[in-house]
Amino acid sequence: MKNLKIKAKPILFLLFAIAFKTASSQCTNVTVGSISNFVTFSIDSLLESNGMRNGPHYNGATLYYPIGGAGNYKSIVLVPGFFATQTSVAAWGRFFASHGFASMTIGTNNLADYPNVRANALLDGMETIRQENNRIASPLYNNLDTINIAVGGWSMGGGGAQLAAVSDTRVKAVFAIAPWLNYSTLVTADLNHASPVLILSGQFDPTAPPAQHSNVHYNYTPATTEKVLFEIVGGDHYIPLSPGFGNGDVGNVAFAWMNLFLNGDSCYCSIVKNDSLNQNSTASNFLTNINCSGTASVSENSSIITFSIYPNPTTGNFVLTQSSSNKIEIEIQNIVGELIYKTELASQQATIDLSKEAKGLYFVNTIDTYKNVTYKKIILQ
Repeated sequence: MKNLKIKAKPILFLLFAIAFKTASSQCTNVTVGSISNFVTFSIDSLLESNGMRNGPHYNGATLYYPIGGAGNYKSIVLVPGFFATQTSVAAWGRFFASHGFASMTIGTNNLADYPNVRANALLDGMETIRQENNRIASPLYNNLDTINIAVGGWSMGGGGAQLAAVSDTRVKAVFAIAPWLNYSTLVTADLNHASPVLILSGQFDPTAPPAQHSNVHYNYTPATTEKVLFEIVGGDHYIPLSPGFGNGDVGNVAFAWMNLFLNGDSCYCSIVKNDSLNQNSTASNFLTNINCSGTASVSENSSIITFSIYPNPTTGNFVLTQSSSNKIEIEIQNIVGELIYKTELASQQATIDLSKEAKGLYFVNTIDTYKNVTYKKIILQ
């Protein structure tokens, strides 16, 4: 196929991974009932005293993990809020582990650390996950997915999770629990990232009132970033720390979110998008911009193909690689949907020249032989 190049437009590339299906999935096994009745795993945990890395940007860590799972665990790192310890987010740590994810809670070097410092702590926690996968003595040796790692936190920790995604494009998803940032100085550029974000908030939170915090987080996160705001009816600053609230609705939404964006399973998309987990009117406000047609799907009959771009960022010439030799169509569009580049990748690697393009936000569409389309954002700076 002949390469198509159209009018020059802005561009800056981040390393990204794209999962897409090679056979259609019926998603018949994923329902509200199946999520609510999920048979949980027994869990275990690791501490630094067990040989886990001691990260310099945080103080203490507990890594919860499922027993008897399939391995290759996707993971999340969670940090607490102002003057709180990691025990405040431990319920979420145990919840995610019991639902098949590795989940690490961390403390802060200083209880009064501000969100930007907590962001660095989360990124340092991600590094610990990567190193734990390589630690031969670890029970999780070679059983941690070192690419699909999310970050999350409560209050200032939730604000820090948002900032971590801005700082490091390797953050695959954000879980912001009653997030706090200084709204009086916040501008849209502060939350300009492409990592999907789930925001939990309390309707009557006196510490981080939704109008000044969670709602601002949702509005200031780019419209091109998948996002959900789940405001818990009657909730305060502490209710979002309870996965079991609302007969389990709060935890179920987070579980579906993690499956959608860490496991890449689009069978969970319509459930998240339509708020169908809100069986008991748990949400006083529910907002989302998710477009399920553009979300990757994984099923028993599908395969994962990982893409990467190097160098990152790039001035124009970059190498795009995929993990298989399947024939894939690659399209690049600008922010208004104009096609600026199209090519066919029939091997594992191709060099693309966009050196005449300017900086900006773009989208890569991949189309497999079954005409399944996957979308991925590219931020160029």
